Amino acid sequence: MKNHNIISALKCSIDGLKTLSSENSAIREYVLLIFSVLFIFIIKPTFILSLLLIILPILLLAVEAINTAIELICDEITKKKSKQIKKIKDLGSTSVLLILVAYMIIFSISILEILDVQL
Repeated sequence: MKNHNIISALKCSIDGLKTLSSENSAIREYVLLIFSVLFIFIIKPTFILSLLLIILPILLLAVEAINTAIELICDEITKKKSKQIKKIKDLGSTSVLLILVAYMIIFSISILEILDVQL
């Protein structure tokens, strides 16, 4: 019975990935992940920076999945313009932005490390 729940959850997750992959924003985030992997192989930043350059785009995709779910729920509730729904969607968007800012900070530190700039 336990394995059935795991398999069922995995199928739902795969369906979620399919849904997420149809979103333009998620496609850009997949490109960011690929860019990060290539950057790591070519530039070879320190282990911890490499780890963060991989984890942050994955985290960004996870947050994007939650943001997309929020937007779909809001659109299902009402198609009318609503200040509250706008706030909800804006907060979801802000969470994506904050992960992107974190990524840019780590990426910038990686570049500074390559240029041998002392912080």
